[in-house]
Amino acid sequence: MAGRRGLMQVWRESLQFRTVVTTVLVTVLVVGAAGIVLMQRISAGILESELRSAQAEAAAGRALARTYAVDDDGSNPNNLIDDLVSELAARGGRPANFDIILLPKSQSDSRPAGATELVSQDSVPPELIQALEQEGGPAWIYGDIRYTDDRTEPGLVLGAPVNIKGVGQYRLYYLFHLEGIEQSLALIRSAIIGVGLALVVVLGLFAWLLSHRLVMPVRQASLTASALATGDLSRRLPVRGEDDMARLAESFNSMADSLEEQITQLRQLSEMQQRFVADVSHELRTPLTTIRMAAEVLADSGVATQSQSQRTVELLQSEVERFGALLADLLEVSRIDSGQAVLEADEVDLVALAADQIELVSAVAADNSVEIELLGLTECLVPCDSRRIKRIVRNLLVNAVEYGAGHPVQLTITGDGQNAALRVTDSGSGMTAEQADHVFERFWRADPSRARTLGGTGLGLAISREDARLHGGDLTVAASPNRGSIFTLTLPLNSDRPHSDQQKQQISKVG
Repeated sequence: MAGRRGLMQVWRESLQFRTVVTTVLVTVLVVGAAGIVLMQRISAGILESELRSAQAEAAAGRALARTYAVDDDGSNPNNLIDDLVSELAARGGRPANFDIILLPKSQSDSRPAGATELVSQDSVPPELIQALEQEGGPAWIYGDIRYTDDRTEPGLVLGAPVNIKGVGQYRLYYLFHLEGIEQSLALIRSAIIGVGLALVVVLGLFAWLLSHRLVMPVRQASLTASALATGDLSRRLPVRGEDDMARLAESFNSMADSLEEQITQLRQLSEMQQRFVADVSHELRTPLTTIRMAAEVLADSGVATQSQSQRTVELLQSEVERFGALLADLLEVSRIDSGQAVLEADEVDLVALAADQIELVSAVAADNSVEIELLGLTECLVPCDSRRIKRIVRNLLVNAVEYGAGHPVQLTITGDGQNAALRVTDSGSGMTAEQADHVFERFWRADPSRARTLGGTGLGLAISREDARLHGGDLTVAASPNRGSIFTLTLPLNSDRPHSDQQKQQISKVG
């Protein structure tokens, strides 16, 4: 069964194997059919020629038998029959091509019978005797010639009626030997089979060589395309000759050159963009720090005594904080895009980490009349970068509070022995399927017209998913309109089972 599955897999995957096998099978069918037809035609021709020769010989024998007669002086009929059989048999040459049996018309007749030496009268089949009786003329049949020494050989038995003067009606049977003809046919059959097998082998090798010649460029193109897909832009196809395959290789190489040029340009543009974002972010930090210090001085100096001035200072401080968060997010995006983001992994209790983040956003949750519940495991040790995981959890909680519409938010931690899952569920406005497809895109917001009561740069969820994937996990969302959203953070565990009481427990309520 395993071998059959292996052959089926090779059949599906290898064009060359299918071509060779199909060619061999078609060749076997064609050569087999042609060999059968040819053998039948040859056999029929040889046997027909032998039959005509036998009929001519039998006609000559009948003519000779009619010349025999018993003399008036009363000679012995037995001697006459023996002489006739001997003379007829002598016409067969040495070695004899046929044997002779001469029998009275009636089997119950007491008249003498004759036969060639060692030939048994049982060689005449009853079917031939019956045919002679019905047709009254010559008849023939293929059968076995039997001898008194228990030998048998294939032959052609031809019988005809003959009248011997003075003796009566007889049946003259010629038994032609076909053993030599069968040997000749066997030799011809062997030759046809040998030629057919040689033709199958030659055509199979030719099909293999031709398919190899045709499939090899396709296989090289597949390998080269795979190498290009993995980033090896230097791979090219060899160009040999001027045929269609050579033109295909030239076209493929031209496509690869164009692709390499475009990817190089895009890579350079991406690097320039990353450097620009990083440089601008770094350069903006200095004036941002100066503005923040100035705002703090204004707030502490008591200059803004009027309510309008005081509100202006508060807005200035708030926007400066948002500006600082945006710069921090831009720097993080730049590090992720350039591949410079590095994990500082350690063994962290995910439950304790989540409880700390709930505590940090508790004041904001209370202002928005949102209650946050921590459910699930009592302890779950995960190898992770605590700074990045804290940022993910905090971002999910802030979004849930902002879009939760005053309904409770649940943070549930579970584990299945291989992965830990942190799930944040809110009962807010939710999202459509189309919005859920875009929620992790940079600078995308589900409701652009909605007031940003808790700030936000539009980069939080995008950075959170990248942080999750840096850990070998993922961040996904399931949502429906007016039914809330469920964000699930999945992280791989370093132990077989998380430490848990396996019961759903409410750890804390804040709000």
